[in-house]
Parts: sequence; C-alpha cells; structure tokens
Amino acid sequence: MPKSTQPEEVQVLRFFEESPIEKAELLFNIVGAKMRERLAESTKQAGEKAGRANGKRQKRRIAQNPAPEEGSSGESTEVN
Repeated sequence: MPKSTQPEEVQVLRFFEESPIEKAELLFNIVGAKMRERLAESTKQAGEKAGRANGKRQKRRIAQNPAPEEGSSGESTEVN
C-alpha cells in the first residue's frame, strides 16, 4: 500500500467529509472538547505571563518615579 502524500489536514478534512455521520460527529465533539481545554490552558498561561510582565513594568515605573515624601508637595500634613 503506497504511503499517502496528502498533508494531515487534508486527511482530517476528508475523514469528516466521507465518514459515516455518527462517527464523524462523535469525533468532532471529542476534538472540540480537547481544543477548548487547550484554549483555556493557553489563555491562562497568557494571562499569567501578562500579569508577570505588568508587575515588572509597574516595579520599573515605581523605581523611575518614586513617590514624593510626605510634606514635600508644599501642603501641610498637620491637623489642628
């Protein structure tokens, strides 16, 4: 039997086009569930990376622009 020269994507599409609908639908639902899991994981990882990056940017911003010391803004901080 000769080895197929079609890319995997074409084979997958052909499977869904030519297989019995019950079998294709079953596998479609399984693949859909797996892809949702992957999407959730990648979204979570992207959020974690963004959170770390925001933390680094915030620390850098604070280091570049330290908060003014009390009383240095010219306003009185004393209460009568």
